Amino acid sequence: MQRSLTLAAAAVIGLVSAGTVATAADFGRAPPPEYYAQAPEYYAPAPAEYVVVPQISPRCMRWTNRCDRRWGMGSPRFARCMWRHGC
Repeated sequence: MQRSLTLAAAAVIGLVSAGTVATAADFGRAPPPEYYAQAPEYYAPAPAEYVVVPQISPRCMRWTNRCDRRWGMGSPRFARCMWRHGC
């Protein structure tokens, strides 16, 4: 029994090590240095006049504080409280 387990373990280790050597990828030569010298292209952000920022009414800010104190932020009852008050 012990001998068969030892042989099985040796076979598995041999197959794993042989498989990694046989399947090692060769991607060819390295790219030329000019490839690394290219600057990455970044997209410019949108101008400030086109950015939409949602405005929160002071009434909703008060209800957010009240509902948070009563039910806890993120709970289902908090969401229901905010919905009931139109926020």
